[in-house]
Amino acid sequence: MQSRTRLARVAAAIAPLAVLSGCSVKSAAPPTTYTSGATLQGQVLAGRNYMAGATVKIYETQPNGVATNGVYVGQAKLLQTLTANTLGGWSTSGISCTSPDQLYITAEGGVPYGFSGSSISNTATQTNNPNSLMMTAIGDCSALTSGSASNNVVTTITNEASTIAAVWALRNFISVNGTTVNVTSAATNYAGTNGTGTVGNYAGLAHAFLNANALLPYKLGAFTQYTNGAADMTTGGLVPVQELNSLAYTQYLCTMGNANLTAGDFSYCSTLYQLATPASGTVPTNSLQAMLNIALSPATNAQSILTFSLTPIPGAGTTGPQTSTVDVYYPELTSLGTAGSGGANDWSVAIYYMNGYGATTTAQGSVYPQWVTIDANDEVFYSNPSASTSTQGNVIALSSNGTNLWTSATDTTNLTSPRGVAADQNGHVWVVNGGTTTATAFVQEMDAKSGSVIARFPSTSTSLFSIAVDQLGDVWYGANNTTGQNLHELALNNGTYAEASFSPAPAGGSYTVLQIRPDSNNNIWAAGYNSSTARTLFFSNTGTTTAPTYTAGLMTATPTGAADWGLTIDASNNAWTATNVSSTGLFKTVATGSGASATVAATKVAANSATNARDMDTDGAGNIYYLDNTTGTFLYQYVPSTGTTQGYYPCYNAGTTTGTGSSSSTVQTCTTGLSTKYDFAIDSTGSIWVASYGNAAGGRMVQIVGLAAPTVPLRAAAKAGVMP
Repeated sequence: MQSRTRLARVAAAIAPLAVLSGCSVKSAAPPTTYTSGATLQGQVLAGRNYMAGATVKIYETQPNGVATNGVYVGQAKLLQTLTANTLGGWSTSGISCTSPDQLYITAEGGVPYGFSGSSISNTATQTNNPNSLMMTAIGDCSALTSGSASNNVVTTITNEASTIAAVWALRNFISVNGTTVNVTSAATNYAGTNGTGTVGNYAGLAHAFLNANALLPYKLGAFTQYTNGAADMTTGGLVPVQELNSLAYTQYLCTMGNANLTAGDFSYCSTLYQLATPASGTVPTNSLQAMLNIALSPATNAQSILTFSLTPIPGAGTTGPQTSTVDVYYPELTSLGTAGSGGANDWSVAIYYMNGYGATTTAQGSVYPQWVTIDANDEVFYSNPSASTSTQGNVIALSSNGTNLWTSATDTTNLTSPRGVAADQNGHVWVVNGGTTTATAFVQEMDAKSGSVIARFPSTSTSLFSIAVDQLGDVWYGANNTTGQNLHELALNNGTYAEASFSPAPAGGSYTVLQIRPDSNNNIWAAGYNSSTARTLFFSNTGTTTAPTYTAGLMTATPTGAADWGLTIDASNNAWTATNVSSTGLFKTVATGSGASATVAATKVAANSATNARDMDTDGAGNIYYLDNTTGTFLYQYVPSTGTTQGYYPCYNAGTTTGTGSSSSTVQTCTTGLSTKYDFAIDSTGSIWVASYGNAAGGRMVQIVGLAAPTVPLRAAAKAGVMP
């Protein structure tokens, strides 16, 4: 055993950089300028109707965004302005754009063509609509080289569907000034190394564009059932097509103006603006701003927005909701479903990676996903035991937009019950095995690029449960029992890990160690679980941040009620816990003083909305999130600045080819998308990744797109509550 009052780290302030240089982490690549040899062309549509004469603007993102209330505010670069023809078409060549900048298109105004009976007309009865503003997220400037070999043309579609995909994925990067749509980010969350993030240099904006194209590829004008062009849910994520259609159709009503397409009457826009104005917000002046407001406040007027979306198609002679005959954003929702207690229906958008996703010939796919971690490149790693049998397990890795990176072989001998998982800054993933014997209780180190096993470290504890990595690469893990020492450290020295020796027995009771979080001073916090009395556990660093020592033993905060599972840290190194009994509340724990003289005290700050609270996290704006493990319940957000709690219930619906119905008279509804769930993590786009293991059809990984503020994704960076 290695003493934790060991020698100070030599040159500790630069040691992490030295470690990184030996772990194949890429350095920054020079930018690449693309001058399009291809023709960049597109069409502006109102749904599938022509949008004649729209003003088309081609933009290039810039890394000048300033983090403001969870959103990056800055100014993009306008490359060219064009006017669409009578069919909404436009074309240009010679666009020059520098990767890793991203390309996007906006379309202002235009005259929407109407209908002739149930068919789209070649004439217009409406006038130019100054309320209409739409966009398409293309992606990296290298898209300019992706023209077809036969015609050397890159084609895009801009309509309400492309707008919804762009706005929901990019909501944290968009600022609107009149009709100017700026998409920017701070340089530290712009593109990493051509989209590959490193510690301190993340890729949130580039990855958000990938998310937009996962919802709807820029060459299409209609949502598809699965991401990545997949034919089924084993190779693509399930897209909530019905929900997205409803959102697009809501904007479409404003595009068309009014029920009869009366020239100059844009009363539907007035209705949309009223519904899309938050209680303390500004009334929108164009349709994109209205949809952005809904994306930023998805629970505001949710049911009223759904009711508005059931308005008959303007000018088509229909008397009820949309019909497949006219085929404008069909099928759509007719019901948001029934939300459980403690929350409400909302317009958050989630992609579901279903049971079996990621399976290979040697490995099970998403069977029972339970714990999640995210690395510096927004790659998602989750532990995946086989149902509740604890007989076999593996780890699955996904890219920032859900593409399967690797699936480790199903292990029936060693990794039989994988639990907590953590990514470090050196390209490794750590997972604990929750075996009940010393032979099956160990910490496993894996290669983040391949999933191969690097090493296993045996433990003196059994029923291992949680794991975390600190800024110096040390690995902390805990046990879900009270036998002996149940908080452990694998200390990293000169590239070698060794179990540290200390005596961290908590005072005032016996607690299992569940979710663990190091703070920016390398103090160690943990949720102390006890069936009747919970405490926040604090292991004080009595040394310095770069040369920590731990000699004081665990300190415990005021008892906070029953059974804490989860704990998260804010930017001021305060700890937050939500007890497992809703009546006991959400607590903030503050450490006063430092080192051996530190004291900790917990204060209840809000009611706990969850019946069975589980793990917790903090987004880049300092908002606190926690899960309810009860089926059909919510992911909760607590906003410290306002003292308010909001429950989110991301819509699960099948879409175009499967589900609850296929005709306009059949109810198309949101159903329970999240079932029993322990853990989640937030990436640098603001997407929240939830492991949902208890669904009737099997476990699934759920990506709630852009719902949180962009977050430093690597927890080992100890930057909780800070935007990248």
